[in-house]
Amino acid sequence: MSKPPKTVSTLFKKFKHLKTVADIEEYELVSNGLRVLYKYIPDTKVVTTNITYLVGARDEAPGETGIAHMLEHMLFKPTKTDLKNKHDSGAMKFEREVGVVLNANTWKDRTTYYFSYGSEHLSRALKIEAERMREVILSDKEFLPERTNVLSEFDMYNGDPHFALSVDLCATAFHSHPYGHETIGFRNDISAYTTEKLERFYNHFYRPNNATLMVVGDVKREEALLQIETFFGPLQPEPGVNIRPVIVEPAQEGIRRVEIVRPGTVNVVAFAMKHPGFPSQGWYETMATLKLLTDGPDSLLQTKLVDTGLASAVTTSQEPTKDTNIATIFVTLTTKSTHANIEALVRKIISEVSDDYLKKHLPTIKTRIISDELFSRDSSLDIAAELTEYVAAGDWSDYFKTEEKLKALTVKQTKSRLGELFKDSSLTIGNYKSV
Repeated sequence: MSKPPKTVSTLFKKFKHLKTVADIEEYELVSNGLRVLYKYIPDTKVVTTNITYLVGARDEAPGETGIAHMLEHMLFKPTKTDLKNKHDSGAMKFEREVGVVLNANTWKDRTTYYFSYGSEHLSRALKIEAERMREVILSDKEFLPERTNVLSEFDMYNGDPHFALSVDLCATAFHSHPYGHETIGFRNDISAYTTEKLERFYNHFYRPNNATLMVVGDVKREEALLQIETFFGPLQPEPGVNIRPVIVEPAQEGIRRVEIVRPGTVNVVAFAMKHPGFPSQGWYETMATLKLLTDGPDSLLQTKLVDTGLASAVTTSQEPTKDTNIATIFVTLTTKSTHANIEALVRKIISEVSDDYLKKHLPTIKTRIISDELFSRDSSLDIAAELTEYVAAGDWSDYFKTEEKLKALTVKQTKSRLGELFKDSSLTIGNYKSV
């Protein structure tokens, strides 16, 4: 383990230095267990602060699906301090007055909130984030209109055939694991949310010892840690929050199927394939395989399905989740095709992928993925956003192994992964039919 920088060791005994990997340092606030990741980017005059809570869709009880996402919305409502100072949400006031970039998002394993701003505003950003951790007011006055907004959001998404199919694919692919529902949850559960349910969820999970705060940008370490201790140091931890249950999904023993029939004109076949969690080598093998099949005009399914007029589009979805999840290929049919024909044709195409094809195309795919990966690490906001997924997966230092894993991809690994993805015990096939 690296030794802590001398200045921090001397001046900030309230922090425990955990490790330094490359140019990122990790600390723990001794008083409550808050983790801190610090990366210095000088001469930009910009800082991004990003707080990631280890709570997401996987942590929701049956009948409360989507409650993590609902709570995310509520953290943009006024806190006790905001009401005391007689103004609305401190986060929204910050945006209006400074032009700060801010947002949040909820996923299967985590929920994340971020601000990106001029470095002179560090203190204000951290103060707001600390207040939101423990002071959000979950009253019916603020909650009920926001629940209506989330229901409208669900209805908007659910009108999309691909989203509707995704919901049913998840529920069919998983029998036990909570990845079996989309992050927004089921509509009936959203309608049944109450402030009491939200309060219980908030009080348990929104604690310093369940969070990692990132400070990335043009601020000196000493200043960043001093401000963090000032605002977060007094907050109380929750002893039981670190006990996250391990859920083992029962083995799948054959192809699973789901069908949606609605009025309309869109017809879709979807192949949902179980694959290893992020950021394992298997996850990157899956990523490369999907790109070989669908990314760009020269990809295999584009040339075989779209260029021949059998499909109007081929798209994919893959999530960076900690546990085994599904990656999905969506094929939107033309009038020349049927669901049965496209299913049979796609599986035939996959079975005939040759080593020569992979030898020819895999190097280009790897180069493209690595270039995209390096380009996405250009700004403090981009760096924090990507680090979030590694934090949620369990070890942020894997962030520095990504290029190594991508370069290590071989034809043999890719061919094996392709076979694993399309074997019967990995597949859930969905049909969206319009009548």
